[in-house]
Parts: sequence; structure tokens; C-alpha cells
Amino acid sequence: MTMRIDAVWDGIEAIVLDAVGTLIEPFPAVADVYAAAARRQGVELDRELVRNRFVQSFRDDEFEENLEALVTDEPTELSRWKRIVTSVLPNLPEPDRAFEELWDHFGRPDSWRCFADVGPALTALSATGMPIAIASNFDSRLRPVLAGLPALAALGPRLVISSEVGYRKPHPAFYQAVCDCLGQVPEALLMIGDDPENDVLGACRAGLRGVWLDRRGRGDRQDVLGVNHLAALVSLRGA
Repeated sequence: MTMRIDAVWDGIEAIVLDAVGTLIEPFPAVADVYAAAARRQGVELDRELVRNRFVQSFRDDEFEENLEALVTDEPTELSRWKRIVTSVLPNLPEPDRAFEELWDHFGRPDSWRCFADVGPALTALSATGMPIAIASNFDSRLRPVLAGLPALAALGPRLVISSEVGYRKPHPAFYQAVCDCLGQVPEALLMIGDDPENDVLGACRAGLRGVWLDRRGRGDRQDVLGVNHLAALVSLRGA
């Protein structure tokens, strides 16, 4: 990595933001929601056990080095989430009921909240006049979720969703869809996300510029540019 963080905006014409973990987070937390679904069927599960199962199941399904495994669509995403729910909540009396409850829950705006820095950051970024897109590994449920969150609804229709374009990050075709959405060449786009592999290195391999939003302050990656909050990135735009 040769670029300095203070030069990250040089030559940038448009902004791309990941959704989950970057702009929004589940609220209540995923572990609490899954544990409650099990409890409704008379099954008590330790919250930490549920959290660990979810993290492992999600990682196993999310991080694929084989490009063919990154091809997706709506039915594929539905099946993927069924696998994850079954892995996290095995042996429930009514597994289909639990899946349907969870699928519906995470498709509602009131199951999500924006991070505290998102509203001010988007206001500042919008003031630059640069177009902004949201690009996410998700399914069509993301549209009503974002539309129901006031800080994000104003961004408009520039939304790239993996299930709709046929590929998940970090597939190069996903990032080509992002370029097409914004009408820009890859090198004119700045991708910001909380996943250093899919959001940053994947974007960079596709020719975009990428910045890791390290919200947890891990600071353990020397191969990517990183900031701890959106305000830090916004301030560099005016430096």
C-alpha cells in the first residue's frame, strides 16, 4: 500500500458506501433476536452461544475465494439465510416458522438503526455535489429498510444489491455494476466499508479506491487504508 490516507480523495468523482456495519446495524442485536425466536418455541439458548454460532456461520457463508460461489440471486440468498438460521438455531420444533420470523424481522426498517455518525457525514458528503451510492451484499429487503430510515432515504435510487446484480462482493462484476450505476470509471470511485476483504481489497482489485471503516478500532491491517469513523474521512475531503 503506497497511498497516504490524506490523499485518498485525489481524483475521486463519486462515493460508494457499504450498508450493514458501515451505515446501519441491527437493533436489537442479532444474537438477541435469534435467541428470542428460539425462546418463542420453548428453547432457551445462551446469548453468547447464539452470537458465536451466528458469527461463524455468517463468516463461513460470506467469505468465498471461489468466484463461482459469489454468483447469486434472490432464491440463492433465501437459501443462504435458511442455512445460516438452521446452523445458529438447530433442532427447533418449528424451524420454518423461526426462519420466516427472522426473515421478516430483518426486512423491516424498525429492526435497524444508523450509526450516530452517519447523518452528519452524509450531509457533509452530499454537500460536495458528488453522487453517492450504497453497495451491499444483501437482497431486495434492503430497499424498504433504507427507505424507512430518514438519514438514508434522501440518498435516492443509487443502490446496488448483490441479489439484484447477480454477484456478491468481492466479485469484480459486482464492482462493475457499481461503476455502471454511477456512470464512472473505477478509478474515480471511493468505496468505504467495514469489511477489509470484500469492501476494500475487493474494490481495489476491481480498480476502485477503498477505505476500511474500522469502527471497532482494531487497527490490525497494514494492507488497507483505514479510519475509525466517517467524520475522519469527511474531514480529509476538506483538508
